[in-house]
Amino acid sequence: MVDGEKEVERARAGLMNTWNGEESWEVLLGFIISELSKGKSVYEADAEGMSVLSSSVRSPESIEYSLQQFCLPFLRVSSLLQHHLYGDDLPGCPREEEFSVLARGLALLSSTHQPPSQWNSASCLEWVVCPFELTSLWCAEVTGLTEMQAEKTLTLLVQDPHWPGPHLLQLPENYNTIFQYYHRKSCTACSEVPKDPAVCLVCGTFVCLKGLCCKQHSYCECVLHSQNCGAATGIFLLINASVIIIIRGHRFCLWGSVYLDAHGEEDRDLR
Repeated sequence: MVDGEKEVERARAGLMNTWNGEESWEVLLGFIISELSKGKSVYEADAEGMSVLSSSVRSPESIEYSLQQFCLPFLRVSSLLQHHLYGDDLPGCPREEEFSVLARGLALLSSTHQPPSQWNSASCLEWVVCPFELTSLWCAEVTGLTEMQAEKTLTLLVQDPHWPGPHLLQLPENYNTIFQYYHRKSCTACSEVPKDPAVCLVCGTFVCLKGLCCKQHSYCECVLHSQNCGAATGIFLLINASVIIIIRGHRFCLWGSVYLDAHGEEDRDLR
């Protein structure tokens, strides 16, 4: 932000600070600007870098839109988790109303009587501690760093957060690549070549499917790994069979293969 924009935000913060400071991003933004201004080198180190900061944020509407876009990936994952844990229906809505609908479904909005156009991201916050004290500590870490590495501090301010969606391990197109790599690979737990090797498709860990050597308290290594990696649910690729197995506790099922042979058919057990 340029000097004029910073002064506007400070003035707006002063006007609103008397009634809803903790629920207004305008007030918090003005407070953060004041705190960061204590470290002059944050703004003076690189004028070109600061131009990047001010290139995408101009109006209150654009700031609110950016905040909602940054929050949406988290709200989507939270809604999916709520759906699977409690059976709540997943809401459907137009894309422009997605933030307000998801926030309402997660009970983040204190009032549901306002039209969606009047909801904002700050109204979903319930600060455990005073937000001014918390953000002051965050800003103090940044301004403290500027005393030693002023230019590198700008990289903390110029960031475009990316929230990747949940996904499984990316597999190569040719199954022979996987087979040759894992077929004679030793188990990391027992240092022996497992008879039924498998790979966790969530984290890529190499495990024994039914090996007695890695059993603990009557649990096979795959079951133990699924408890640590996937909250008791695991998805594994069986190396010697090219099929995927899904484990939930002591239960399991074969999902099938994601690879086809030259005839366009599954080649289970690599026959």
